[in-house]
Amino acid sequence: MGYTDNYNRDIYGIMDFWVRNSYDHSRFFDREISHHELELARANQQSTQRMGAVLKKIESKADDIGSLIHEAQQAVHEYHGIVAHTMDKALHCEVIISTPTSLLDHMVREAEESQKIFKLLLSGGGQYTQADASIHESIFWLRQMADHLGYIRHYLDVSNYDLNFKVTMMMQKFERLFMQATALRTMIRKPRNEMLPILKQFNKTIIKEAKDLEAFKLELDDLIKQCAAVTTSPPDLLEHIAREAHHLWRNLEDGIIT
Repeated sequence: MGYTDNYNRDIYGIMDFWVRNSYDHSRFFDREISHHELELARANQQSTQRMGAVLKKIESKADDIGSLIHEAQQAVHEYHGIVAHTMDKALHCEVIISTPTSLLDHMVREAEESQKIFKLLLSGGGQYTQADASIHESIFWLRQMADHLGYIRHYLDVSNYDLNFKVTMMMQKFERLFMQATALRTMIRKPRNEMLPILKQFNKTIIKEAKDLEAFKLELDDLIKQCAAVTTSPPDLLEHIAREAHHLWRNLEDGIIT
């Protein structure tokens, strides 16, 4: 599936979003595993295949939704184990890969977040106030957005001087927004029964910046596909992270966690 900003936000669409995230991560990770790490490569490829099979069932909207959620949980859980174990080995300098350790952590965090979402789906959805939902989504996704920009910069060739500078400025902006969200989480204490004006204004800022970031990622995606930007980025990485930027601003607009 190519990039789309109009995916359904029903139970199938939510599962598709989260399983596809780890599926994409697994495919991207595959290209960065050294040929010396054959066992890791085989384990990752098998995990990719399992998640791909689950995605096909989600796309076909299999009737037994409970079993499908459990299957999605298990497939992503297995992938989480592979990446978390690899991250530990990377910290001990015991594995040969070209993936930054922070990127492994990024993938682990998204896999863990997906498990929380699967549990919510199984329980019929949690009871969250709009303020709680907004703060949760901001805390989680703003860090991911800052990460994305750092990884874009990681893959860009140093000769892209102006583009590297632009990406760095955007990354620092999202780092500041993440710090602001962290501050709001401790300043606005539970129970968060109302959307305070400061939180409403913050959401407006994030929505605007996330929409701009989504557009930037798709513009860069076009340049990469035209071979007009010197980069080692995986071919569909920008579509993947543009979809996540869209997910952030849509959730904030709707005041929900999905």
